Amino acid sequence: MALMPEVQFLVADPDLGAQRFTVTRKTGAWQGGRLVIDPETGTETIDAAGVIVPPQPEEMDRFPEGERHKDLKAVYTQTMLHISDGDSVSDKITWHGASYKIVRVDRWDDWGFCVAYAAKE
Repeated sequence: MALMPEVQFLVADPDLGAQRFTVTRKTGAWQGGRLVIDPETGTETIDAAGVIVPPQPEEMDRFPEGERHKDLKAVYTQTMLHISDGDSVSDKITWHGASYKIVRVDRWDDWGFCVAYAAKE
């Protein structure tokens, strides 16, 4: 267990496959039953790094069968990515010129990283 905190540095190491990507995060406020994003302050762009790979077969089992055919990527990063909640919509990442929507996040906050799953749009 003592080695676990060192994992956070592995997901940012370019020698181990870490690459740069951009996170687009939108937040807003509920009005009339829907989330309204302020065009001036509701979008944040974050420069991030991490290891982006196809998910392992056992990771694919976590998704409904209808979702498994999509081009999914597993993103290991120190940037805490978000899925839709009360005040925000799912983060999107741009990697190699393609846009991916975050569909699941497994947070390892105690160790400083997360594993997010992103579907190509």
